[in-house]
Amino acid sequence: MSDDMDKRIETDETAVGAAPLRAAGVIAFVKLLTPARLPIFGCAGFIAFLFLANLWNFAVERDWPKLRIRSAWPLYGVAKPKPASWTLDAFLSGETQKAVSENLGRMSPVFPISVRAKNQLVYSLFGGSAAPGVVIGRNGQLYEQFYIDEFCARDGAVDSSRLSAWSSTLRDIQNLAQARGKSFVYLISPSKAARYPEDLPKSASCVARAASTPEKLTPHRAALDTAGVRYVDGPALIATEKRRQPIPLFPRGGTHWNSVGGALAMRDATRALPASPIGVLDFTSASAPEAVGTDRDLLDLLNLLWPDAHYPTAAIGRAGEKGDCPRPPRLLALGGSFLHEALAAATLAPCPPQIDYWFYMRTEDNNIELGHYRRAPGDASNGERLRATSDELDENLARADFILLEENESSIATTKQVGHLLEALRRLP
Repeated sequence: MSDDMDKRIETDETAVGAAPLRAAGVIAFVKLLTPARLPIFGCAGFIAFLFLANLWNFAVERDWPKLRIRSAWPLYGVAKPKPASWTLDAFLSGETQKAVSENLGRMSPVFPISVRAKNQLVYSLFGGSAAPGVVIGRNGQLYEQFYIDEFCARDGAVDSSRLSAWSSTLRDIQNLAQARGKSFVYLISPSKAARYPEDLPKSASCVARAASTPEKLTPHRAALDTAGVRYVDGPALIATEKRRQPIPLFPRGGTHWNSVGGALAMRDATRALPASPIGVLDFTSASAPEAVGTDRDLLDLLNLLWPDAHYPTAAIGRAGEKGDCPRPPRLLALGGSFLHEALAAATLAPCPPQIDYWFYMRTEDNNIELGHYRRAPGDASNGERLRATSDELDENLARADFILLEENESSIATTKQVGHLLEALRRLP
């Protein structure tokens, strides 16, 4: 027998001996796939998916963020984690490791649903809020802790020198605006805690004396009247209308007034002007089937699995026909988030304006973030975000027909928009 024949026989014998081994391996693998072991493989596969998804998100986050694997229901109000610092000092102090850990956790596709599940558990079992700064009052009313703290701290004390300087500044703004052919109205927006104190949470420090808390705005109104400033008193308007309106002017799940509250304020603003460039606003209102937008901003911040947005709120509409307007007037609005609903109502005026909205928002580190949004005539949405520079403000101001300046009663006479507007008016030629 030749050597080649010997090798072929040896190979055939090896193949014959390997067949049972392969069969045994298949049988063993099939046994592993029994129904009892499937959950183990499922968990292992899920963990592997999360690991690979996190690596992928971490790799594309900086240069190709649109390629990230995202949750279909992202969280509201969660600040983007800060990038990791890769210095030696940061590494030795543990700052780098902490930042990397937070970033990887936030990038996980299951992070949002995990947070919502935990928040729902806290809400359903204990009636509490797991959202920082959001508290639950009576009858399910949601409040921001900031407004409760400010309301409970009211003691009637007044800094007369600051009050005088503030009202004088507003008078100067009004005079400069009128000298340049522009209409001007100052708006005081209301605080939910101050105007609906009957539903404050039991944990509020002033819940027992809420009805007797000093009226903060009395000296401010007197200062405005003495200075001859044209203004709309939103808190007084709410106090009067809350007894007349069939639907609360602050929605259960929101921190801002609803569309009717904002429209009432805008209507008074147009009435206050000798000749309103947008015409005198009139509107209709009806109950809405579900809360949307700012009517559920605090409810959204709770980040629940099953948020209930079916509570009383309203929608507004135009009353009457559009006016005969040679061109869309230009409205420049400066203030905080309470302006949103008032400006949405302005789009229903006889002459809907182009709106440049300069939005002053307090950040987590107590600084002021300034945004600039433009709405086309009749556009009730947020509009288009544009640059927020001094040059852009000056250009808006030069072309404006109507200036609306807003401060919330919680921070009245302390905001930056008052000084910014005066400086911009003084820069105009």
